[in-house]
Amino acid sequence: MIKDQTSSEELKQLLNSYSNENTDFWSFRDRAEREHTHVYFQYPAMMVPKMQGQLIAAVRKVAPGTNHIFDPFVGSGTTMAEAMMQGLNFTGQDINPLAILICRAKMGPFYDQILQKKLGIIINAARNDHNTKIDIDFPGRDKWFQPKIAIELSHIRKAILNEAELWCRRFCWVALAETVRLTSNSRTSTFKLHIRSEDDIKKRDATISPINIFETITKRNLTSLAKQKKTLKDKGLIVDDQYRGYVEIKHCDTAKPAYNVNSYDLLVTSPPYGDNGTTVPYGQHSYLPLQWIDLKDIDDTVGAEWLKTTKEIDSRSLGGAKDKALEAASDVQGQSKSFRQIMAELKDEPKDRSVRVAAFYRDLNNCIDPILTSLKPKAYMIWTVGNRRVGNHPIPIDQILIELLNARGAVLVTRLQRAIPTKRMALRNKSSSTMRSEVVLVMKKGDE
Repeated sequence: MIKDQTSSEELKQLLNSYSNENTDFWSFRDRAEREHTHVYFQYPAMMVPKMQGQLIAAVRKVAPGTNHIFDPFVGSGTTMAEAMMQGLNFTGQDINPLAILICRAKMGPFYDQILQKKLGIIINAARNDHNTKIDIDFPGRDKWFQPKIAIELSHIRKAILNEAELWCRRFCWVALAETVRLTSNSRTSTFKLHIRSEDDIKKRDATISPINIFETITKRNLTSLAKQKKTLKDKGLIVDDQYRGYVEIKHCDTAKPAYNVNSYDLLVTSPPYGDNGTTVPYGQHSYLPLQWIDLKDIDDTVGAEWLKTTKEIDSRSLGGAKDKALEAASDVQGQSKSFRQIMAELKDEPKDRSVRVAAFYRDLNNCIDPILTSLKPKAYMIWTVGNRRVGNHPIPIDQILIELLNARGAVLVTRLQRAIPTKRMALRNKSSSTMRSEVVLVMKKGDE
């Protein structure tokens, strides 16, 4: 026990020493650039790669046996890529199919020379396709895509489908997803689906070529892949163009019972900061790109039912189901004083506000036991969270999370505050002011 307390104190002192030397250290203002596979796709609210790497390295310094990292809200795989850079094993999971696709494309293999030849074939096939048939159909297709744009996207899609290797198709699907994001009629200034003005659509239709954009993106991503391969290879982490360690990406609901018990040495994650509808709509942001992707290439669990509406993925995410949320959140009230206080404050507000908050924390609370079950006893946990407001009420996700984890025997090691200088997320929406800062909670699982 004394040894455990000593290592926790060492970690606390080490992490705090950085901000003692530079009070703005954890904001990573001048160190937030994205390189390597981090540039593949503009995913919402991505973490700062170097910050994640620094946190992982600090834990490894005081706990040298740290070998396997777990991220139950893996997103676009920032933590995964940083874990690979340090030669670690990694397991990540997410409810969003597009997140799973991006991660599986990033994890390799790193066949850059073969990929370059295959991309040339795919792009040439798309350019030489003169068919005017649009290959996909879904409600609202003609609203979100001009005919010329949709025809070119169809040419790209068919060319990718003709590629035999799954790893290559996944790389191309991610590039196509980014192409769709940039060429649809939805504004790129927001993660929600917002239609552009008619004048803007007409101007773009005359100048934009999805095939040209796809070619530019694939070249950029190929260069990034080659750079990451070289970095990994220089560290002795590449064997036969594949990462030497173990990487697993699962498409699943984190609230489901854990299938790996006492398996992971370190948790590094950043869950959503509230229900997707009023914070970051990850699923809505993914809806249009996923329409053009062969879902079977993502995972066997992903079918057309995931795209029934623009809100389907978000409805399956934390806080997405509102039915009986107030009643179901009673467990959270029993474990968190801060949650009880905020629910009391919201009592006289419009009911939908307390329902949204209750639904989110009900679901987050349901994730904690499976997460802890997956971790080894006394494993460290790094949670990056952002406090938001509902109406005029600040919602202290950091303190609520600490209390929910304390109720299960976990202890707080330290808390790091950071401003958000570059993280791309909405600054305001109609029901809440946004997060302008984040808190990094470093915690430790208890004994078993």
